[in-house]
Amino acid sequence: MAGIYIHIPFCKQACHYCDFHFSTSLIYKDEMLNAIHKEIQLQKSYLENQKIETIYFGGGTPSLLSADDISLLIAKIQTNFEVINYPEITLEANPDDLGIEKLKDLRNTEVNRLSIGVQSFFDEDLKWMNRAHQANEAESAIKRAQDFGLENITIDLIYGYPLL
Repeated sequence: MAGIYIHIPFCKQACHYCDFHFSTSLIYKDEMLNAIHKEIQLQKSYLENQKIETIYFGGGTPSLLSADDISLLIAKIQTNFEVINYPEITLEANPDDLGIEKLKDLRNTEVNRLSIGVQSFFDEDLKWMNRAHQANEAESAIKRAQDFGLENITIDLIYGYPLL
C-alpha cells in the first residue's frame, strides 16, 4: 500500500508540546502551496508503479487551508500519481477550525476522514498545552463533523505530560 503525506506547516499559535516546524503567519501560504505543487510533480516517478491508497494532510494545521487549496492539492496528486478510486483522504483539523462554514466547504472536497487534534477533554490540560480550544468546543466539533456526514473521524489525545 502506498500513501502520500503532505505537511502543511502553518498554525494559529504554538502549542507547548509541539516540536514540528511551523509558522503562525499565513503570509507565505501561496508560495508554500506552489512549492508543494512543484514537489508533487518532481516526485511523481518515485511511486511510479504503485497505486496511492491514502492521502494525508498533516501539520501544522492543514484545516487552515481553504477548501479550494485542499482540492487543488488533491487534483495535483491525482494528476501525477496513480490514485485508486475512493482513496482515504485525511485532513488534520483543530476543533476551533471546524465551524459550520468550514465543514460545508469540506463537504465539497474529496476529504473523507478527519483527524481532530483534541489532545484532551480537560480545560486545565488544554490551557497548559496552549491549545486554542476548550474541551466543550472539541466535543461540539466532533458532533458537528458527524452531523455533516463525516463518519470516519479520529482524535488525537495526549497523555503522560507533566501535569498528570
